[in-house]
Amino acid sequence: MQQTMYSDTQIQALTAAIDQNGYAVLPGWASSEQLAQLQAMVFAAVAAAGNSYVALTGSQAVAGTVLHEWGSSPVFLDLCQRIVAAATGRRSKDSRMQQVLRCLTGDRGRRESLIFHYDSYVLTTIMPVCVPEKGSPGDLLMLPSKRPLRSNYVLNVLDKLLVDNRFTQRWLARTYLKKPTRFTQIQMLPGNMYLFWGYRSLHTNLPADPSGVRATAVFHYDNLHGTSSLAGRIRRTLGMEKPDTKPAAMA
Repeated sequence: MQQTMYSDTQIQALTAAIDQNGYAVLPGWASSEQLAQLQAMVFAAVAAAGNSYVALTGSQAVAGTVLHEWGSSPVFLDLCQRIVAAATGRRSKDSRMQQVLRCLTGDRGRRESLIFHYDSYVLTTIMPVCVPEKGSPGDLLMLPSKRPLRSNYVLNVLDKLLVDNRFTQRWLARTYLKKPTRFTQIQMLPGNMYLFWGYRSLHTNLPADPSGVRATAVFHYDNLHGTSSLAGRIRRTLGMEKPDTKPAAMA
């Protein structure tokens, strides 16, 4: 991870890459030593869960690790703020990021894959910690910028309802199998950081080899409807008052 603030030129280049290609890459975000430590933590967490799917949600779930440090890093936060500002024309007031370490393995891992969705946050960043050494690596799959930034929370809910149903999910999966070139498919390299418009882009991950582990550290920034009174009522109803209790994101 870069230790100094990113230049305006770097921010402009990253934003342009996301707009043009659907995503941008910051290579070598994690050092080899950091990556090795995170991989050891992932394998320990998976083993503790009975060699099954596990998600560590929120900064406290990864306390004492470099993931916790990144989640509160002024450099990382500034990077996300300026990219969002370049895309939206406003500087977000969010002072923290929502994060999750998502580990897929076995049959449960396959069931948690190929579920298309929109994020609630404008910017999503993903750093793969590890991918299966054989078989499918579980590539990131997306249809970039499929919707605008909604000014109304109800429209956001309608967008999600149109996607979160069996008919649409099956149609999207069949479309990918028949016409994969319609989608942007990203084979991610552990240690690199990938950035994309999580709110606007319909995305998922392909199933990974069930005998291996696919683990990704996901950081979300700028909850577009975080101050919506309707969104607040829904979060309270679902018992999601605290950001760290938000369900694990899928990516």
